[in-house]
Amino acid sequence: MPPVANPKECGRGGCHRIVPHNVRYCEEHTKQKNRTDHQIYKSAETRAFYKTSTWKHTRADVLHYEPYCRHCALVGVNTLAVEVDHIKPISQGGDKWDRDNLQPLCQQCHARKTASEVGFGSKG
Repeated sequence: MPPVANPKECGRGGCHRIVPHNVRYCEEHTKQKNRTDHQIYKSAETRAFYKTSTWKHTRADVLHYEPYCRHCALVGVNTLAVEVDHIKPISQGGDKWDRDNLQPLCQQCHARKTASEVGFGSKG
């Protein structure tokens, strides 16, 4: 009988779930990889908003003044933020420009939050 390969960790950075040797990502991250934010819930109008120069300047300003992920900071970890998230999503009536509705997040926290907002994956 040929040797059996050992299980390994999910290929998504920071995820320590164990997956079979012939699978790259855990179930949650496989689904996230196959469904982008745009495909899940963003309308064409919302996608266009993120391409405006005003949003790009706002985003840069938020990341300049608060460069670390807010969710990671709650557990005492300093992770550089790469996303500016609408705390209450625009699709759910959140204000696009209210600075109190914006928060910096790392990619992993942003993906987790987006997944939970659309009823996909665990809350977090």
